[in-house]
Amino acid sequence: MTYRIGEAAQRVGVSPSALRLWEREGLVRPKRTDRRYRVYDDADLARLRSIRRLREVDRLNAAGIRRVLRDGTARASGADRPLDGRLFRRLRADRGLSLREASERAGLSVSFLSALERGVSGASVATLQRLTAAYGTSLHALLGGDAEPPGNRLVRAGERPILRMGDAEVRIEQLARGARELEPQLFVLAPGASSDGAYAHEGEEFLYLVSGAVTIWVGDSETYTLDRPGDALTFPSTLPHRWRNDAGGESRLLWINTPPTF
Repeated sequence: MTYRIGEAAQRVGVSPSALRLWEREGLVRPKRTDRRYRVYDDADLARLRSIRRLREVDRLNAAGIRRVLRDGTARASGADRPLDGRLFRRLRADRGLSLREASERAGLSVSFLSALERGVSGASVATLQRLTAAYGTSLHALLGGDAEPPGNRLVRAGERPILRMGDAEVRIEQLARGARELEPQLFVLAPGASSDGAYAHEGEEFLYLVSGAVTIWVGDSETYTLDRPGDALTFPSTLPHRWRNDAGGESRLLWINTPPTF
């Protein structure tokens, strides 16, 4: 059975313009009639429902959706660590919080937290920071940055703890082990990747652009574009900040927080 764009959109629960956008982004390729009308079959509708879920629930961008649809799931390799929902369930349970109590602390919906804990949703950088702050921990601690170095403070390039966040196409590499007063990380950002919202916490931030181009919004009125290798920026972490990769390709940032509160 086939459906015209209006009926397909109604069955999926989105607007026809959304289906046109997803086609331009390369997420779906409907067949065309002799008169060039788009037609969708049942397999297309199943794919469209997956795209809607990945966009609305998992909050993935187009690049992330293409990767998930191609690979079936976001896979990690080497030292990469997936965002394991069971970890967040354990953090919540250890603090004796119900899903509703945790949602109120973090300012996130109960349904989102439940999906995250079950591993059917990802989290943006901004969301992850709000959640770790609500649980009284940090990304630094989740990546093992608080662990004492096992007889060696050296972190070799191929042995860094890495967190890959498929919802924003962000890879965060931990550059120190056992550090107490600073948190150095390498952010590797896919084209168009962003924090997907602003976040704030205690401390101070230092950014050093290795390659690419990144725009940083700080507070209510400050905007900075780092677009030359070696550009650097410092600001108080207490100011709400958000960022976006504005390069045509990958951007790489050395990002240091002090103290380790992110």
